[in-house]
Amino acid sequence: MADQLRADCLGFMGNGIVQTPNLDGFAAEGIVFTNAFCQSPACMASRASLFTGRYPSTIKVRGMGILPSSETTFSEFLRRNGYHTACAGKLHFTPEQYTRDVLKSDVPIIDWRRFADDARMVAIPDDPMKENYGFEEYFGCEDILKGNYHRWVEDNYPELFNKEPERFSEEGPGDLFISPYPSEAHHTAFISSQAATFIRKWKDENPWFIFCSFIAPHHPFEAPQDQIERYDVKDIPLPQEKDGIDASFIPEPAKSAVGEMKKYSAEIQRRIILHYYASISLIDDCVGMLIRELKDTGQYKDTIIVFCSDHGEFLGNHGLLRKPSIHYDELIRVPLFIKLPKNNSRKCIDGLVELVDIYPTLLGFLGMPPNPGLQGIDWSGKIVSNDVIGRDDIYSEMYSIKPIFNKLHGPYTATITMRTKKWKLNLYPEAGIQYGQLFNLEEDPDETKNLYRDSSFRTIKEEMLWRLAARYHLMADPLPLWLTQF
Repeated sequence: MADQLRADCLGFMGNGIVQTPNLDGFAAEGIVFTNAFCQSPACMASRASLFTGRYPSTIKVRGMGILPSSETTFSEFLRRNGYHTACAGKLHFTPEQYTRDVLKSDVPIIDWRRFADDARMVAIPDDPMKENYGFEEYFGCEDILKGNYHRWVEDNYPELFNKEPERFSEEGPGDLFISPYPSEAHHTAFISSQAATFIRKWKDENPWFIFCSFIAPHHPFEAPQDQIERYDVKDIPLPQEKDGIDASFIPEPAKSAVGEMKKYSAEIQRRIILHYYASISLIDDCVGMLIRELKDTGQYKDTIIVFCSDHGEFLGNHGLLRKPSIHYDELIRVPLFIKLPKNNSRKCIDGLVELVDIYPTLLGFLGMPPNPGLQGIDWSGKIVSNDVIGRDDIYSEMYSIKPIFNKLHGPYTATITMRTKKWKLNLYPEAGIQYGQLFNLEEDPDETKNLYRDSSFRTIKEEMLWRLAARYHLMADPLPLWLTQF
């Protein structure tokens, strides 16, 4: 998994500038889903939803939060079925600032018991399979919790230890800089090296599962100099304005993000995109290394491999930057492909799918019966039989991020999205009825013309509202199972 990687920022997804040769070649042997969508454009909610096969509101991870220990994760399910399980990199099932400021740790902690009292989590009996959300081994490295990585740098690159980045330009955003580390000492390389060690460790004792989760290309917009030098800033196109945004349809605090990218010069805008692309190229190098590791240890042909992102990034489109709560496709559409053993040809699936579908689909490929409570769809049978694949609609949500330390944390507000092949409806349920967006995606794929207040589209808006209400009803938690009426 890459963090905050937009679907169209990979070569195999049609981007002709970003350099991702390893992923492009890898995807040529896999099943590429061109219309995959996350269930929340917030790291914690999206990851928790993917790993449980359940919707964010069902598992009570609303934007940010903590994954309840009562939920069954994919890693727990596999561990109960004899798999060795590990995570290298960013898991983000538990809060980073709380870990750093309250638990006083610079390393991510995924023992849910450390958070239970303050989070008011319902206690469950101790179960070794639930320890650390089912991960037998954990090499944690997250945005602000890089203790494991820093000690790795100190041991392996002592001359680089404690080096600080310098801001690229006073005219640009504060999170635009060149990494003080070369590629081989960057946290992306650290994460992939831990995954490679695990792959080698268990090569003679299958089965195993590892979640290799990169922090990049999530902001800050940084990359090693050697990756930046792969690009010429003159070749980087300016972001697509796409006619901008009518801010009168968007409530605060999300509204405060409108127009941020336009504050910067053309050179700075290109630099932001260049650094984002360069960090993706480093991920591509590391994925290539992991594929070689699988091949060198004779495991490649027996391994199911999934590549995805938890959510997207605006990267200047519509004048927006990072991930404010305005659900254009740049934010909620994500890359997704699955490489099956012995599959050597690319298949493109254009139907609508959700990240919540990955868990049950993988169980289908593994021939394992699904555990109770899964809400995603198992597409494995239809993939094998070449049947039509795709949902009638997709759903994505964002809850307001409550004030942290008595101040708001970013341009995030409650947003819910209902999207079909043709239509998209965005609503802001904590704001007034005047806020919303309705787009005809067939005629307006760039989402430039908001039809929300156009009376001639009232019937369409009512239909999308009905779809949204139906989804809320159907997404009710199926647990506990219904045993009898009496």
